[in-house]
Amino acid sequence: MIKESCFKVRGRIKNEDPEIDEDFSIFVKAIDDRHAVLKIKEYLRTQGPSSGGKMLGRIIVEGVSEKQF
Repeated sequence: MIKESCFKVRGRIKNEDPEIDEDFSIFVKAIDDRHAVLKIKEYLRTQGPSSGGKMLGRIIVEGVSEKQF
């Protein structure tokens, strides 16, 4: 059985036109830190700010840390 851990992924969504600079910090269960980043990026692409179905801005990941509960 694959063991999942909890990760905290933090970063920002940034765009120049229109001016967007939003921070995010999200907890997610994933296999490793790369899997956590993939899950967060997919989530933000589908649930983040959008215009006509297209994501506004770029997702910049600033940190990933594993959390023990």
